[in-house]
Parts: sequence; C-alpha cells; structure tokens
Amino acid sequence: MVRPSPALETVTLAVGPVQAGAWSSGDVVLHLAFQAEGRGAARLSARGLSLPEPLDTVGAASLDCPRAEVGAAGIACARAELVLRDRDAAGEALRLPLAMALERDDDGWWLRLEGRDLAPGPLWTLAAGRGRLPGLAFDGGKLLLVLRLGAGAAGAHARLRAELAGLDFSDATGLHAGEGLSAGFEAVLTRAAAGWRAEASLGVDAGQLYLHPVFVDAATAPLRLSAEGRIDPDAPMPARAGWRLRHGDVVEARGTVAMDAPGAVADLEVLTTRTAADPVYRTYLQPFMVGTVFDGLSLAGEAQARAEWRRHDGWRVRVDLHDLGLDDRAGRFHLSGLDGRVDWSETGEPDLTRLAWGGGAVYRIDFGAGTLHGTLAGRRFRLTAPVRVPLLGGAVDLHALEAAAIGTPQLHWSFRGTVRPLSLAALSGALGWPAFDGTLGGEVPLVSYAGGVVTLDGSLDMKVFDGAVRIRRLSITDPFGVVPVLRADVDFDDLSLDALTRTFSFGNIQGRLQGRMHGLILKDWKPTAFDARFATPDDDDSRHRISQRAVENIASLGGAGAVLSTTFLRLFEEFSYRRLGISCRLRNGVCEMDGVAPAERGYYLVEGGGLPPRIDVLGFNRRVDWDVLLGRVRQIVTSEGPVVR
Repeated sequence: MVRPSPALETVTLAVGPVQAGAWSSGDVVLHLAFQAEGRGAARLSARGLSLPEPLDTVGAASLDCPRAEVGAAGIACARAELVLRDRDAAGEALRLPLAMALERDDDGWWLRLEGRDLAPGPLWTLAAGRGRLPGLAFDGGKLLLVLRLGAGAAGAHARLRAELAGLDFSDATGLHAGEGLSAGFEAVLTRAAAGWRAEASLGVDAGQLYLHPVFVDAATAPLRLSAEGRIDPDAPMPARAGWRLRHGDVVEARGTVAMDAPGAVADLEVLTTRTAADPVYRTYLQPFMVGTVFDGLSLAGEAQARAEWRRHDGWRVRVDLHDLGLDDRAGRFHLSGLDGRVDWSETGEPDLTRLAWGGGAVYRIDFGAGTLHGTLAGRRFRLTAPVRVPLLGGAVDLHALEAAAIGTPQLHWSFRGTVRPLSLAALSGALGWPAFDGTLGGEVPLVSYAGGVVTLDGSLDMKVFDGAVRIRRLSITDPFGVVPVLRADVDFDDLSLDALTRTFSFGNIQGRLQGRMHGLILKDWKPTAFDARFATPDDDDSRHRISQRAVENIASLGGAGAVLSTTFLRLFEEFSYRRLGISCRLRNGVCEMDGVAPAERGYYLVEGGGLPPRIDVLGFNRRVDWDVLLGRVRQIVTSEGPVVR
C-alpha cells in the first residue's frame, strides 16, 4: 500500500533591486517550502551585490536552510549555510556553516546567525580583497561569529560578536606574523532618532603579534580598543566617531575619526595620557631605530602626545616632555632633565619647538644646561635662536643649525658656532689622561654631517704648554657607531718642553718643541695610522737641558738597541743638548722611526751640544711594533723613574 506524501506548499517572493546607503543589490529572492509537522526549507538569495570595503569583492550571496523547524514563534535551522560568491570569479564561493533562528517575542522579531569553529583563512581572503591587505597563511585557530538582527517597538538593532582563539599566521616576507592569538570583537548598531548609533570594541588578550617592526605580547600587555559614533545616511559626510585605546601599562589614548565614505578616513585625532616614556619607546619607537644611535636607550620621565591627520594636510604632532632622561646603554651619551615641547608639521608651518635640559654627557665629557628653539617641518629642522652649551669650563655657541632628510639614510645637518675657551685640564680629567693646563677654542665656520661622516671646515686651536696646537681637516665617520673613525691633521707650535715633561712625569727637559701629526686615523678612538715628527725648532735659542730620567726614557723609545753615551750618566742629574726629536710613521701596526739626524749605525734622538756635560742618545731600531712602543710610553708615564747608583 502506497501512502500519499504530505502536502507541500511553496512560496516564492521576488523583490527587485534594493539599496540602503552604500549597500545595494540586484534581484532578491526568498523561497520557502513548507511540509507537514512544522518542517520545511528556505533559501534567501541576492545577486548583483554592491557592498562597501572590505566586502566589495562579493557579487552574490545566498542563505540556505534545507531542514527548518517551523513553529508559532518562528523558524529555527540548526544547519544552514551562507554562500558568498566572488564577483570576478564565476563559480568560486566561500561557504560558511551556520545555525539560524528567526523568532518573535514581546519586543518584536529577531534573526540570529551563529557560526562555530569557522576557519579564519577564507574569511581573511575575502576581506583582503584585491591586494588591499597582505596575503597570510593561517595555521589552526577557530572563529566564532554571532550576528543578531532585531526590529520591534524599541527600534531596529544589530549586534555582531566574534571570538578568535589559538590562531597562528604569517606572510611570505615574515613582516607580519602572529602566534597563539586570542581576540574578541563586538559591534552594536541601534536605530536612533536620526540615523543609527554604533558601538564597537576589540580586545586582544593572549598571544604574540608582529607587525613589522613592532612586536606586541598581548599576554603581558593586552590591547583594548573601543569606538562609538552616529551614522546618518541622510546627513552629509563625514561621519565622526570617538575611540579609546589601552595597551596594557604601555599607553592610553583617545581621539576621533571621521569617514567621508565607508573605509575612507577623512581625518583622525589622537591624544595620549601623560605616561611613562620608557615603555612607549621600547614598544613603539625602538623598533624603528634599529641600526641608529638611538636603538639602545633607557628612558626616565614622562611624555604626552597629540596628533592630527587631515587628508589634504597630512600629520601634525605635538609631544610634551616632562623631566625626561635618556641613557645610552653603550655608555656613549646621556641627557637629563629634558622638558619642553616638540611640534612637527608634515606640510604646514609648525609651532615653535622648545627643549630645555639640565645637563648631560658625551663619551664621559659632561655638558651643562641649555635651551633650544627651532622649527620642525617635514623632514627638516632649523634653529631659530642661538644656543649656548656650557662645556669644560667654557662653552660651545651654536649660531646656526639646520638638518634635513631626518629619519632617512640621507640625513644631513650642519651648524656654525664658536668654541669658547674650554679647559684642557677638565678634558684630560674626564678622559682619564694626565692632568695638564691649557685651553681649546676657536671659530667653527661649518660643521656638517652627511653620509655618516661629520666634517669640520676650519680649525680648532688649543693653547697648551705655553704654545699652540691647531687641529685641521677633522672628520669623524659613524661617530656613534660600533667603530667610529676619526681623521685629522694636527700641528704643534712652540711648545714648552719643561711644562710638557713635568705634566707627563717624563723627566725634565728644557727647551721648545714643534711638530706635526698628519694623516691621523683613529679607529674606535685608537690610532691606526699617522705621520708624526717632533723636533727642536731651528730658531730655538732657549736653554737646552735634559734630566737623567728623561735620557733614560727617550732611550727606551728607541728600542732595545738604543745606545747611550754613558760617561757622565751616573755623575750628573742633567745634561746639555743641541737638539732632539723623534718621528714615527704608523702603518699596519708598525711604527717606522727616525730622529733629528742620521748616526753611523742609527739615528740621533738627542744630539749633544752646548756646555758640558753633554750627552747623545741614539736609536737603532727603525721598525717598532706599535703596541710595544705604546707599552713603553705607558710604562714611562706611570713609573717612578730609574734609580742610578
């Protein structure tokens, strides 16, 4: 016996094109098939879709429920499927399994769509569109999506909730990656008297995220972002929303964003709270400074920032600094008590930047308090008032300072100024040298930096040991790098040997000295090359006397083969000489040595003359290892001198 099938009723509802703001579609069709016992099937489809970013790649969509439970309160479908088709690829589709419920309660009708254990990869591909976002490879991760749409006496509303857990991803370049990410997102859209009220929040509380070059560990510093605003389809754009961000204990910020089209930002405002500077530097700034002098800092103090972005004007940023301290972990410099404001404009005319500091140091050389005024526009800085920096008992005056291409490998700057007499006693003390008197000063016509090289045009003059020293052709390559390289020519004129030898515990020599050290090269502040010569001036008519200890020390510089005329060495404490001198040409760790005149088997370091007792000091070694020679010099200046019996 054949039983008749249950009665089947079908309803097809076709709606023409639909448009709502930035959303529009072609034909929309709803097909319902009802069976007995409250069961049935439903299909809602739309073609010719035009959606805002990032959904603008979708050309058609359908929602299918092959087995629905129909009751007086509504329709429920535990196994529905949402199909999204790409508008440019016929047949290519994204299929999302969903649970669906359409019900009516005392507040009206509501529709709930829920997708569990969804794969994030296909959804990202949909949102990435045509290369607008980077292509990512996903490993693991589960996504929960819940959408609730309602309409009733309280008005229409929509709520979207998304939860992501255990996601790993990366791109082909390695510039974007995540591991073990867990995040939650919620958005609520409510019908208001005029338009819609929108609220959204995002939280990332587990996992690690790397977006080149910034790295975030959400487990130790969770991210929280919220926003709210109004959308009025009948009002002219832009629509403005307020937002708040908290990144653990690193920073808190708030601001507004205005959109003049879906996904198109018209302007953005950001205001941070006053916060500790060091966490902000380590998280957001240091990654951009790797390989520069500022990539290894420890910061103290606080800062607050305000930033504005306008589509046609670009960025304008103001940073207020409060008792900021900077310490270079490599010990190259530090700065303390930094207060003031940095004002930067990308395209327009900025307000004045003013920075005042309490003191600091560069390579153990302390400097005092000062104040800087200038303008910072685009990638250029210009000093607007002279600056005086107290230094070593004197000062450095900057009359003009300009910098360009800031933040790029093409950075270059220059300044002009004056070096007010600096104390060489203070300098030698700071550098751990033997203390000696004198000053360093001079006009600085131009100091410039380009291509990693600091260059001094002009000269620096020192008054020291009752004579003068002039430094010319000074340049420093990579001054704050791992191996800075200094080059210079140095000339010495009419120095007092009496003052010089007493300062360095060399033994006493009376007379004058002149010389040069040309082609000087210091690598990591250690000499690697120079051509040096020091000798008695031809016109020196001063008294020429040399002590027994000085004789011994000069002899030691000539190497193990140095020969002394020792007839009177043990009988007298000092001797007369006609002239003295030494030269060294340093190359490849070897010093090629000479004296003031050739001798039969070597060269004269001291040539005897004048009233008795007279003495000659000869050297035989022409090539001396530089480190050996340097060791002899150190021994001379630290020893108590020879004992003669």
